[in-house]
Amino acid sequence: MSEFEDMLDSAVLRRRGQGYHAFTVGEVIHHHWGRTITEADAIQFCHLTLAYNPLYFNREYAKALGHPDIVVCPQLVFNVILGLTVEVCSEGLGGPFLGVDDVTYLEPVYPGDTLTAVSTTEAKRESASTEGRGVVTWRNEGLNQHGRKVIEFRRSNLAIWKGQMGERGQAKEPRDE
Repeated sequence: MSEFEDMLDSAVLRRRGQGYHAFTVGEVIHHHWGRTITEADAIQFCHLTLAYNPLYFNREYAKALGHPDIVVCPQLVFNVILGLTVEVCSEGLGGPFLGVDDVTYLEPVYPGDTLTAVSTTEAKRESASTEGRGVVTWRNEGLNQHGRKVIEFRRSNLAIWKGQMGERGQAKEPRDE
């Protein structure tokens, strides 16, 4: 057995997130993490994704358009809010991300703003074609530090709760130490 395989065998995996049956339509989930967007985050994201709109990295240009500072690229705002929801809404489902619909940007985000996420379980259904599978859909909202909604969208994940999960993919109970 290799050192890597030995490490995998001795690792204690802990379940994260919730399974398909733990979600209830109508439930509201306030995600515990928040994220402050720095100026470095905003500018690096623009350069890495080639989002070369001067509104996102030229302070004087942004001010001339009536903004108090550069505007954080909306794609970064989306990615931060989606990322904040993953631990509860995606991990533990065992299935792929199915996509996003109805993305609406409601208010600009500026460097120094702290974003938090709220998810509402809108729908869930078991697959008609494949036993042990289902789809869960949430409405996600991103709020700034003033409690104002800056973005909202819907997203869905496939959930697998029977079969298809290999032995290494199964969480082990923590050991008493």
